[in-house]
Amino acid sequence: MTSPTAARPTAERLARRRPSPAQRQVTRIRWRTTAVFALTTALCLTVLSVLALRVDTASRADALTTALRTEAAALSDVIAPNAFTSAESLASLDLSRLDTIPTDRTVTVVGVLTPEAILYASPTQSSLPADAELRRRLHEQQADPEVRDSFAPDATGRELHWATAPVLAFSPSGRSVVGIVLDGGPLPGAAQHAELRSRLIAISAALLVLAALAGHVIAGFATRPARRALQSLERFQIEASHELRTPLSRLRLMVDNAEEAATAVERSAALDRAKDEVDELASLTTALLMRARSAPDGATAVREPLRLDQLVAVAVEESPGAQDVAVDAVPVVIEGAPEVLTQAVRNLVENALRHGLPPVRVRVDEHGIEVTDAGPGVRWRDRRRVLRPGETAGGGTGSGLALVVWAARLHGGDVRLDEAPGGGLRVRLRLAGRPAGRG
Repeated sequence: MTSPTAARPTAERLARRRPSPAQRQVTRIRWRTTAVFALTTALCLTVLSVLALRVDTASRADALTTALRTEAAALSDVIAPNAFTSAESLASLDLSRLDTIPTDRTVTVVGVLTPEAILYASPTQSSLPADAELRRRLHEQQADPEVRDSFAPDATGRELHWATAPVLAFSPSGRSVVGIVLDGGPLPGAAQHAELRSRLIAISAALLVLAALAGHVIAGFATRPARRALQSLERFQIEASHELRTPLSRLRLMVDNAEEAATAVERSAALDRAKDEVDELASLTTALLMRARSAPDGATAVREPLRLDQLVAVAVEESPGAQDVAVDAVPVVIEGAPEVLTQAVRNLVENALRHGLPPVRVRVDEHGIEVTDAGPGVRWRDRRRVLRPGETAGGGTGSGLALVVWAARLHGGDVRLDEAPGGGLRVRLRLAGRPAGRG
């Protein structure tokens, strides 16, 4: 092979330079999936936060209800250690003892009243519910004496939670309600509830951001096969148009030269060159179509047991210039795709004949295929570059070695370029895994 000329852009770089409409559509699908994932997460977090706040409110309300009912009954026992016989006896009772009750109780408002008057109110009478509400509660207790709880505003309009316990009077004719004890207070833990709400908002926002990032990553993984397939297709389109343009132009020039030839000998020579160009174009077209029909992972390539040595011998024999190629092969049976390996061998041989110098030798063993020539070789810093699609170290199209690399990857192997013994280039197509057997 000759030394590389000025590097030209590869087909892959051309494909990546500007996203195609199909790639932009895949990107939009990814962002839409991310948005749907984020919105769904936001809805779920909102529902969970609302439920958490409601559960917190309900639990605090239940705790307050239990405390109010218990303390209302206890206050009733405090002010009435003995049974009353009438409302007048309750009114004559000294209720100042209620002021000695510890101040760490749950309730903040306490009231004692009879049908005729409010006997006690703490901290003030305006802290109690309105008169109509007090009469309603007294009427309920007279109809059915038991500890009750409910919500009602105080005289200032503040909504409080109340519990009412009856004060009973006993007489020979039976028992009767002569008054009620009323205690109440606001729902406790308002500051803690507000702190809980703030924490839920902060945590939900953080989880939403994490969910959006996770959704974006998941959508990226989900769309990666489609993106890779599109990139592969677009690379093939660019590569095919680039690689077919040069041989077609040369073929047209050769046909024009044949038409303009002055003698039959010149015309025959021009037609022979055109035929060789057609053969090269057919080989290139076969390689491109083979790559186009196969998935990037080779899923559509049919593998079967085959004699690698016989396949190489036939491929070399069918290659132009086969008389200048020596084959040294041992019988080896492997699992492989015959069409892919055949085209890879042809490309290696044609590449060595076009860019190298005789003798060209092909060796087959258990490790794969090795092709050497006596040409100038490829500088070590250019050996990776010439294996990429669209790159070349000479006047070719840059597709031959790229297809060999693809064939190697399809069979779990790789391609390595190094210096041949005695000078020249050695290309080793290594096939992974143990051979199926020996012939």
